[in-house]
Amino acid sequence: MNSQQLYDCIIKPTHLYMGGNYESRNANFLSLCTAAIESNCGYYIKQVGGPALGIWQMEPATESDILINCDAIQRPDELGMLQSFGNEVSNVMWLTVCPMYACAMARLKYSMDVAPLPDSENIRAVYDYYKRIYNTPAGASTYEKFKQALINNGVFNVKL
Repeated sequence: MNSQQLYDCIIKPTHLYMGGNYESRNANFLSLCTAAIESNCGYYIKQVGGPALGIWQMEPATESDILINCDAIQRPDELGMLQSFGNEVSNVMWLTVCPMYACAMARLKYSMDVAPLPDSENIRAVYDYYKRIYNTPAGASTYEKFKQALINNGVFNVKL
């Protein structure tokens, strides 16, 4: 997917819809970077040889953890936002069929960490944050792969 369109049509509107402090330059950039490294901005919506789903390549177990343990969605207004995507298919299917849901879940995953979001101008800090929270130390991502994914997907050309 074109990274500018991903930003304009999915990331920013989703973060705005979530309300509160979910939308910011740093949050939007982190979500865009995550999509770039995880799925080439939506080129893959199912992990090859693995369980991860959607543009943000979230594993079903991670989604379940967010739904159970994320304090933010225990508030009726937040849970209502997630439920507004409908109940016709399981939550897990929403990771693939509804990019806004997948974006919101990825943003909620980051919101569960107490550290502030990294400055979007510091690519190394963005990577370190992503790696610690989203990819985890056991994940396959490296700083070099991360930077290359941002370049290949035109992330540095996106108007935030």
